[in-house]
Amino acid sequence: MFKQKNNISELVKDARKKNKLSARKLAELCDVSHTEINNIESGVRIKPALLTLKGFEKYLGLSFKDTAKMVGYSDETIKYGEKNIIVSYEMYDKVVEGYKEEQKHMLFKLDQKRHLALDTKEAFSEIHKYLNEQENIDKELLDKADSIDRYLTEIERKYESINKEN
Repeated sequence: MFKQKNNISELVKDARKKNKLSARKLAELCDVSHTEINNIESGVRIKPALLTLKGFEKYLGLSFKDTAKMVGYSDETIKYGEKNIIVSYEMYDKVVEGYKEEQKHMLFKLDQKRHLALDTKEAFSEIHKYLNEQENIDKELLDKADSIDRYLTEIERKYESINKEN
């Protein structure tokens, strides 16, 4: 990964320290990962998202317009960001809250799909066991059943890893 030194990295780091915030706390306040804050401060992320810059304005006292210009957003994008995307801290909080609600909804849907997959795996396990116990079973049918069982096991594994992340 190419690391580029720019003013936003030093500006954010200095402002964060001045405000006595850890990178994790700033990340939590701005609703980004602490890795994102570290990437900004180390110069890896040279153009943070507009919402992140608005968070810096709110929590670090850094001018949105100045930081947006500093990282290379066009005047038109900055104007759009000021007028239509985020016109106030309340709007920023509303947008962030909307993202959180969307995330909760997606996690709920994901959990529903996980339960469906687990129920399907449980029901199919009985069928698969029965087919394996049959003496004169069509080999092609048994191969398909084995394939379905492997597929359901893989789905179960993927949902488990997603749940661990959350």
